[in-house]
Amino acid sequence: MKRFITTLLILFTTIAFAQENPVAASGGYSKVYLGKETAYENAVAKHIDKWHGPDQWSQFGAKVMSGPRSGQYFTGTTGHYWQDYADRKTTKAHNDDWASITKKYVEDSSGMMFFEKILDASYNDRSAPMWEGTMYYTKPGGRGTMLNILRKAVEANNKSNYDASYGVYAIVSGGDQDGLLVLITRMDSMADMAYTGPSVKERWVKAFGEKAWEKDIKDWNSSYTKSTTELVQFITEMSTPASN
Repeated sequence: MKRFITTLLILFTTIAFAQENPVAASGGYSKVYLGKETAYENAVAKHIDKWHGPDQWSQFGAKVMSGPRSGQYFTGTTGHYWQDYADRKTTKAHNDDWASITKKYVEDSSGMMFFEKILDASYNDRSAPMWEGTMYYTKPGGRGTMLNILRKAVEANNKSNYDASYGVYAIVSGGDQDGLLVLITRMDSMADMAYTGPSVKERWVKAFGEKAWEKDIKDWNSSYTKSTTELVQFITEMSTPASN
């Protein structure tokens, strides 16, 4: 209960800074018992169909395909104002159904994490059937440095007409709580990993010069202690249908 209250306090103190755009998101990982993956997906699909339709609270499901959490599922929701969480009302039937799914199929979970999307550090972000997620464990003060560099990256990308899209998120509450910064690169297929355009360095030098590149890459690499990367596949049946 104390952790829940703390989370609410953090969210409400952020409201004043997040009202102009729906930048709030949340989600968590679930490790499903081996051999029960199909049953879990079917149960979540039924839950979505009943309680998370286009005019209800949106929810999406995805499966981690690589990285330390390979095989786990990610369930989340995006595109909210912080006030939406305060205003949301669920029924006992909804809560009982989700609790039943968790008890029956989930061996372990990360707990709920809350994210704030950093719009001016994101680039051409969009929905996609796959994404590569990189989570940076930043040093004290490092997240601010990395966000400023990512804002410069948007300018460099625009000047080179960079053909890619990604979203940048800061974890507000939950997770490992090490000033985490998340970079979500959107993909239409695995072929997107074979990008052949100008490199990050080439785009940077074109926009800001060689010396700026040398300084910024040094600052970037010295701003975090470690990172993890994973490929994630969106699962349509476990997600709220898109509104027409």
